[in-house]
Amino acid sequence: MSYVLVPREHDTTRLLLKVVMRANRCAAPMLAVGDLIMARRHLLNLKRLAERHQR
Repeated sequence: MSYVLVPREHDTTRLLLKVVMRANRCAAPMLAVGDLIMARRHLLNLKRLAERHQR
């Protein structure tokens, strides 16, 4: 799992998340759902922290 910040116009930044994993075909969908839930929590926390420092 890696995060990348990409500068955008008008003093904004886009945060990209890349997930790479090796899993068999049966386990991959379940792992992907778990990863999605965990990544969403990470991204929401990062958003909250960034907005708190912006004020």
